[in-house]
Amino acid sequence: MYSRNRFQYEAATERATLPIVSLITLIAWIIPSVGHWEQLASLLGAGATAYLLIETDTRFALIRTRTTLPSCLFLLFYTALTFIHSWSVFHLLPICFMGMLYSLFQSYESPYASTSIFHAFLWLSLGSMALPPLAWLVPFLYIHMVALRSFGLKTFFAGLVGFATPYWMWLGYGLYQGQIQALTAHLSSLVQFSPILYSASNLLEWGSWGVILLLSLFFAIRYLTNSYKDKVQTRITLQCMLLMALWLHLLIALQPHLLKALLPLTLIPMSFAGGHLFAITFNRLTRILFPATLGVCLILFLFNLWMHSFNF
Repeated sequence: MYSRNRFQYEAATERATLPIVSLITLIAWIIPSVGHWEQLASLLGAGATAYLLIETDTRFALIRTRTTLPSCLFLLFYTALTFIHSWSVFHLLPICFMGMLYSLFQSYESPYASTSIFHAFLWLSLGSMALPPLAWLVPFLYIHMVALRSFGLKTFFAGLVGFATPYWMWLGYGLYQGQIQALTAHLSSLVQFSPILYSASNLLEWGSWGVILLLSLFFAIRYLTNSYKDKVQTRITLQCMLLMALWLHLLIALQPHLLKALLPLTLIPMSFAGGHLFAITFNRLTRILFPATLGVCLILFLFNLWMHSFNF
């Protein structure tokens, strides 16, 4: 079986895969960063997110074999999207998103689910302080809590307290300084729905999003058709992650001006689903699909580099 997919098997199981990908990422990241060295700060955020992907997979055994493919795919596609390399506070969102997912998954049938739910909503709240529309994911977290069998009266209020905690601290600081205008303006932006203007992003950004969306859909469908092979907890956990990707893509479609901020978050579920597929499935389809995915990533990088960095 593995003789036909030797490259894929080696990439999925070798310990050297992640160091090699990390080196490729560093070199490829430096190319468009010449003269814009602040972009290397965003590389640290990408590296931290890749590490959290490994920790999440290890803690919850989301893939039935030892592999670093989710982190590798995340780094490669994040590197390919050169237009999101410029440093901003939005580069902290993937870290907050991973913290939210880790805490949410930790609540599965846990007798101490209130603590985990508090932390999940706390991470989401921290993310919403950088990007207010992330607060719209709060109802979906409660829906996922039902699937994870952690929804109850205590966890419901634990989520509310967790989400409110950063804003309570901000309110206390604002009252101490005698300046709460920034907080009130931010709170009003939590419920503000901006006009749907697809001209807010250019063709390069929409094309990149389209590639990520198509890959996400394909990987998700492939997983869902074969999810019966996983344990119940793994199925529920990965399905929650894939649904979270759906909410993010819908948010991009409804608020196009958020594309650059939310696109790195959509890479996380896509990387998990793709890593799961390529780490445990070795057949004729993946023999073609795995190098094709890497090829798409390379083309995406070259196209973004050509269009964004050199402005041809």
